Amino acid sequence: MSKNNIELSLFGQVLRLYCPPEQQEALLASAQRLEERVAVLKEQSGIIQLEKVLSIVALNLNYELELEQRKNRENKNVLMACVQQLDNSLTKFQSTNNEALSIGQENPS
Repeated sequence: MSKNNIELSLFGQVLRLYCPPEQQEALLASAQRLEERVAVLKEQSGIIQLEKVLSIVALNLNYELELEQRKNRENKNVLMACVQQLDNSLTKFQSTNNEALSIGQENPS
């Protein structure tokens, strides 16, 4: 097997996937977390059919991803507003500083 391929067991099935070596550990951990989430949902809901449980888990994961993406957009907007405010303050400070220098140069003490 190539160093870019990984073999993992997921829900009793062996999957051979292409995965760069630096991402293999994260993929294995992700597969483990997925199996844990499916097991918890199966236990809590009593749903036995794997396809139904996987559909619900996929829907939950998609919802969580969309929430995080929304939070990231909101955080980006807040950070951009802060950067703009800092930029405006810096411009104002530089302008005030240049005026003070100009005034100071016109009236040497």
